[in-house]
Amino acid sequence: MEPTNPLSNISVVLVETQRGGNIGAAARAMNNMGLQHLKLVSPREWMNEECQMLAGKAIDLVTSAKIYSTLDEAVEEENIVIGTTSARKRKGSQKIHTPREMAPRLCEYGKAQRVALVFGPERSGLTDAHLAKCQYLVSIPASPDSPVLNLAQAVLVLAYEIFTVQPPVSDFSFQLASDGEREQMFADMQRVLVDIGFLNSQNPDHIMRSIRRFLGRADLTPRDVRILRGMMSQVEWFVGGHRSPDR
Repeated sequence: MEPTNPLSNISVVLVETQRGGNIGAAARAMNNMGLQHLKLVSPREWMNEECQMLAGKAIDLVTSAKIYSTLDEAVEEENIVIGTTSARKRKGSQKIHTPREMAPRLCEYGKAQRVALVFGPERSGLTDAHLAKCQYLVSIPASPDSPVLNLAQAVLVLAYEIFTVQPPVSDFSFQLASDGEREQMFADMQRVLVDIGFLNSQNPDHIMRSIRRFLGRADLTPRDVRILRGMMSQVEWFVGGHRSPDR
């Protein structure tokens, strides 16, 4: 993929949005900052009167938005997935970036990779399962007395930071693996690591989240994924040939 304007490769993904008005206002914020790709995951409502009124001239972004049943489907072809979260809700060890820290890296990826910026439902935000799919997490700093932003406000803050970043000098000329390719790799990895006893079959996610986290930061290419899946196949073959008869 040839280097291009990063904004053209960035999608905003709204997960299980409760109010159509928030979708319209988010679309308007996107349009103000040059983002033109909107994906909706199981919206409770969207193309209603409130949505149309708040979208204004950005209504085309709403009418052309792609609708998905799950986040997996929405980001399957994306190379980089960035999740938004409230820092105070996170108990894990994954680093949380501010929008200003993340924007330059996001724009650099966007020159040649497909990037998804994911926002959760208004009341609850993204679940741990959603966040586990993300290579990076972003949280917007705010007053402790009122730390939660409206959905459209959050979209606007992230979009503004992206829009104001100067084009990076480096060139991301190689293609990264898609989310779908990574998910196939992680499925192979979990199956084999459970089989050899490295993961607890009753709670494999405890360690798999860490594996997802550090491999997610590795900028894996499709070839990297094929090599890792090949390694898992070889381990599976070896274990199958050396498993004791009573197993």
